[in-house]
Amino acid sequence: MPTPRRRSSPAVYRRRRLVVLLAMLVVVGLIVWGSIAAVGALRAATTADPDVTANPPEGGGGDDGSPSEGDGAGASKSPESTEEPTSCQPRDVVVKASTEQRRYGPEENPVLVMTVENSGGFDCEVNVGTGEQEFLVRSGDDRIFSTGDCLENPSDLHITLKPGQQETARFTWERVRSAPGCQAVSAKPRPGTYVFEAKLGNRDSNVAVFELQ
Repeated sequence: MPTPRRRSSPAVYRRRRLVVLLAMLVVVGLIVWGSIAAVGALRAATTADPDVTANPPEGGGGDDGSPSEGDGAGASKSPESTEEPTSCQPRDVVVKASTEQRRYGPEENPVLVMTVENSGGFDCEVNVGTGEQEFLVRSGDDRIFSTGDCLENPSDLHITLKPGQQETARFTWERVRSAPGCQAVSAKPRPGTYVFEAKLGNRDSNVAVFELQ
């Protein structure tokens, strides 16, 4: 007579569901963005120098010997005009890198934070999908980890940022190395100082320094 199979306890089922849920959160962590309130006053315009466009020379002349057609001598220019931006400029979208803590103990995994801010005076549409973003960890000249190494099925996610609005994405780095093409890397990062850099498309962030103990 076959021995009846033992049913797992409710606690075991709960633990299994929790593991599955955590795995799902790791997968979608890169594409979940949450709004946070803008800090400080909103900027009405960009701080960069506005584009300056000069009007082309005007032809024609006066009664006392106007230049012949095609001769640029004596042609006058109107004063240079300054054109203010009338829409979102690429430089208005700023990417920032930070970590939730400055130091992480031996059993703690660093949480890397990418912040995207509209620093201009107009609404900006930004693609923050997984195909655009990268969380990069380095130690000196040693490239330690990148979310782009093992990215599968990159996606687009277009959002609209109002002036002064920020959006953040968090990624928990599990202290592992990676290599382009998702090649296996057996070495583990050692205790020491590391830097995190966030990338969104062709935009690079500042460098955030943190320590593994």
